[in-house]
Amino acid sequence: MKRRKHRVLEIINLTPETFILRLDRQDFQFEPGQYVVIRIPDEQKGREYSIFSSTTDNYLDFLIREIPSGEFSRYLRHLEPGSELDVEGPKGYFILNEKTKLGHPTLLIASGTGISPFHSYVKSYPDLNYRVLHGVHFADEAYGREAFKPERYFLCTSRHEKGDYFGRVTSCLKENPVQKDTICYLCGNSDMIEEVTAILEKYGLPPENIRTEVFF
Repeated sequence: MKRRKHRVLEIINLTPETFILRLDRQDFQFEPGQYVVIRIPDEQKGREYSIFSSTTDNYLDFLIREIPSGEFSRYLRHLEPGSELDVEGPKGYFILNEKTKLGHPTLLIASGTGISPFHSYVKSYPDLNYRVLHGVHFADEAYGREAFKPERYFLCTSRHEKGDYFGRVTSCLKENPVQKDTICYLCGNSDMIEEVTAILEKYGLPPENIRTEVFF
């Protein structure tokens, strides 16, 4: 797997816990939905991060949540512009199928920073026939919301009534049935994905219409 150095262009702070790591792109090629392994040069430590930016951007963005006990995310957040990181990839198969690219009705369901691949999908393919259901704790965690068409983005907030729906994504789905021919992409924590998959299966969606990517 190809591995090379990329320079830090900027650290963009979004919330007290979350930031965007922006690297120079060089000639790095990827499919929206793929991820990379970011490593500290000359060390074996590395973490997997989905690509947040689009295929047309001249930089590489990664949406990262700083974990209080996580040395790696804390290290990344405090890097200065010009610092170097090793990037290995791209990897992964959480990419759009041809039916989705051609306009088939699609539902993108994310929790937290699991919105990353969907942000890349929509920025890279702005004519998709999609809806987004994004579950977060607070409204300020609507990361990259401006990239989505307002009428296609629905924010579920579980700890504050400032979103489009007060409650979890699973509760919202139970109140709003999904057509069984919809292609669904799920990205987030494993509990959410397991619960949402069960709900979608009850609505009659076949396994091939439910595509998942777990964020730990």
